[in-house]
Amino acid sequence: MQRNFLRLFLAASVFSIIASSCTKIDVTQLGADLIPAVDNVHTFADTLEVFGTQGILTPDSTRVGISELQVLGSINNDPIFGKTNANIYLEFKPVFFPYYFGNTKDSIGQAYAPAGTGFDSVVLCLSYKGFYGDSSKSQHLKVLELNPAETNFKFDSLYQTNYQPFITPSNLLGEVTVTPTDLAKFTFLNNKKDSVNYQIRIPLNTAFLNKILANSDSSINKPFNSDSLFKTVFKGFAIETDGGSGASGLFYIKLTDVNTRLEVHFRRKNIIPIDTSFSAWAVVSTSSVSVTKSATANYIERNRSGSDFANRVPSSDELFIQTTPGTYATLQIPALSLLSNRIIHRAELIVEQIPPMTPLLPVPSFLYLDAIDTSTTNKYKPLPFDLSPNSFYNPNTSAQPFYPTNGIDFSYFGGNALTKIDALTGQLINYYNFNVSRYVQNIVTKHETNYGLRLTAPYDLFYYSLTLPFSNKLAYGGIKIGNGNNANHKLKMRIVYSKI
Repeated sequence: MQRNFLRLFLAASVFSIIASSCTKIDVTQLGADLIPAVDNVHTFADTLEVFGTQGILTPDSTRVGISELQVLGSINNDPIFGKTNANIYLEFKPVFFPYYFGNTKDSIGQAYAPAGTGFDSVVLCLSYKGFYGDSSKSQHLKVLELNPAETNFKFDSLYQTNYQPFITPSNLLGEVTVTPTDLAKFTFLNNKKDSVNYQIRIPLNTAFLNKILANSDSSINKPFNSDSLFKTVFKGFAIETDGGSGASGLFYIKLTDVNTRLEVHFRRKNIIPIDTSFSAWAVVSTSSVSVTKSATANYIERNRSGSDFANRVPSSDELFIQTTPGTYATLQIPALSLLSNRIIHRAELIVEQIPPMTPLLPVPSFLYLDAIDTSTTNKYKPLPFDLSPNSFYNPNTSAQPFYPTNGIDFSYFGGNALTKIDALTGQLINYYNFNVSRYVQNIVTKHETNYGLRLTAPYDLFYYSLTLPFSNKLAYGGIKIGNGNNANHKLKMRIVYSKI
């Protein structure tokens, strides 16, 4: 009993000293080097080989919900990963039925209405929440109407990122050229009283305004009488980019924000003099008694032809990790199974970028490690022990908690993008560290399974038929890293330990 207590005390003491002297450990030469003894406890540092294999996440099972940020735009000049094209499909609809424009006592363009009243224009508006890429480059956006024969675009379906409903390509409703940096500027609406910024505004043509007015009857069996009748006439919209050579980024759009709307502008009279105003159709996020939720889908296409990825894969000394929908690498560390029992003070997987950085196309904010268990039908599962050391979880069962209930403790586990000066080139590069000390300790002490690992940059995690949110934005980032045999940017596992 005393021996066990002394061993634990020594281990805790050494860990405390190491934690307070991390700079010294970091500069120790990699290999079986002896770190200076502390109170006669000898601490060693060693490096284990890691063998990586490239993979592509196809098909991608990610589904984008109506309340999540949607991706829109094109990247045509990513030298590492090639091209990305993202479209949004959605329904705008009134939030009540039977529907009418303005207020109940307004006079708008009716036969009995005062002169000067009437309808002016219709504008499709998108709430802009961020950008990935070169925000100084303009992009050309266009709006098309969905095909009236479309029957598979439904409000109660959650679509994968490879889904596209039918559209009517010849029925172009509107287009606009947008420079992301200009979206901070305020736009004043027709009434000159209201203004808005961080909103993409796409004017639609007169033909579509006329279609709205021609179907604006709210009497029985007419389109404005009910949600079901309305959807037989107005199927929804496709918002696309034309993929021009100058396109260099992705917009992030919030569909359920108040600034995402279809504005129908008009001149009305309601006691006061004629006033300019608008009625807004929304992307309805929840169904009610009279209105069903809007159907939405976010299509994201990756085209890696001609890129460094396409030219280099399979490459023995390079790996490519692209955020969902993207790529991954499987990792094997066979030497872990050969380690004798020892006290693991620190075990970390070190991932380094191969320079140069591409500042306008940043790397993924987070990378992620999970375990590959080939003995079960649920092949992938959370990495044991280290995702959150203060939360109990058991990845070997589908019963909760198979994953930390409070999520990943990134301050302990790591995986967030860091920067440093590359010793070889003097350039700034990104790197990631993963703390897997408890995982390795259980392998060497309790002979737990030395799993293969999967390195990804996910948007969501999928375990036991459940979807768990992760910390990356959809389609945000990619990185080329060294494999375990890369001469200059080696993928490696470093352990600091004491012999027993």
